[in-house]
Amino acid sequence: MNDYHRIPYVNIDRTKLSYELVKRGAYYSNVAVWTLMFSLPLFMLLDVLFMKDDWVFLLLVRLIFFSISYFFYIFGTKRRWNYELILNLVVGVNVVLVSIIAGIIPIYRALPYFLLSSIMVLLLNTILFWRPLFAQLHSAISFTIIIFLYSVNNESGGYNSLISNGGGVYFLVSAFSILIAYNRYQIVSRETEKNLIIEESNRRMLEQNEQINDQHHVIEAANRRLKELNDYRQNTINIMIHDLKNFVGANQISLDLINRKSSNLTNDQKDLLNYISMGNEKLHYLSHKLAESAEAETGKITYTMEQFDIIPEVEKAAIALVDAASIKQVNLQVHLSPSEILVNIDKIFLRHILFKLLSNVIRFINRGSSISIHANDLDGACIIEVINKTNNPIGMEKLDEYFNRLANPDQSEEASNQTGMGFSIAKQLTEEMGGTLTYESNVTIGNYFKLKFKLA
Repeated sequence: MNDYHRIPYVNIDRTKLSYELVKRGAYYSNVAVWTLMFSLPLFMLLDVLFMKDDWVFLLLVRLIFFSISYFFYIFGTKRRWNYELILNLVVGVNVVLVSIIAGIIPIYRALPYFLLSSIMVLLLNTILFWRPLFAQLHSAISFTIIIFLYSVNNESGGYNSLISNGGGVYFLVSAFSILIAYNRYQIVSRETEKNLIIEESNRRMLEQNEQINDQHHVIEAANRRLKELNDYRQNTINIMIHDLKNFVGANQISLDLINRKSSNLTNDQKDLLNYISMGNEKLHYLSHKLAESAEAETGKITYTMEQFDIIPEVEKAAIALVDAASIKQVNLQVHLSPSEILVNIDKIFLRHILFKLLSNVIRFINRGSSISIHANDLDGACIIEVINKTNNPIGMEKLDEYFNRLANPDQSEEASNQTGMGFSIAKQLTEEMGGTLTYESNVTIGNYFKLKFKLA
């Protein structure tokens, strides 16, 4: 087998692994023990049908062994013995019992006993989680008892009669069940290790989320400080611009006054006056550009509109969220138009809108429900519908809250820390690109979301 399919099980807490294996083994052992207990009537019925003369004697023997098994189980449980010890005692008593009975009854009546014993051994090794060594040990004990008692009761005969009357089937099934016990032990052990790895990964992910949240607060504090510095810079620039404009204006008044009396100036003075005028004009131009730069709107999103088919983008968004949907056991159903639907919007931000909308729908709907995504053109517009039929909808009150988180720009920083921000971001981006995002949520229609863009 290639190592490609193997998972490196490192950094597993062996103490915790042992505890989980013991807990699983104890559960399976309880199931097996009570299965053996309740199998007593089946063997009694077998005695009544095939050993009519001796069924009372066999019933007494079975009751004695049943009492011993029950005693080991109750006493071991109260004493908190290891589950493997209790299991080996109970199973051992029953294996010895079926082996003795199969060895002492007439060989021509042994076939039903061997068949039922084969089923019992196979069932045990299919249910139990124990080391394969124990399955081998019990099979060896059973084979030894059966062969010994058969040899005592049939001194002159060979073993052909034993094999042909069910003994061969019992031996083969018991040997095969050892392989089942081995495979089950390996599979359950590996599954337990996987669960521990997943649990550890989830724990680390929670820790990382907490660290990310802490860093988020640090970044917020830094952003707040940068905002204060930016406000200070902006105020300083505004003051400088105001003073510069006043200075340029005063210079211009003085220059105009001198120009009115230019007839009394010499040529050198006129050249100097022209030089000063040119410098003042440059200062006026610079103050104007500086004012435009200071008053320019910063942080505004620039969209790059392009014409493209929206169907593949909707399909990609659905595929990207398949894993997230499967984690919450949500069934995604996609119904797309077979023909092209051309729109003229920003493709990058459309992907952002679809991802935000679908991921938040998956996040807030009920576990195990289904989502159907439809994309069609209707009345000169592209319509994308996300439908979640459920008897327990999110509710319009909650959706109104989620979709209007960014309604007030002054509250955007506070809203960024709240849940459901994706809805509000998707709505804002949609409206800025000329589209509309509407929603409904009630018991009648479930949760319904509709994106609408004009066709190209």
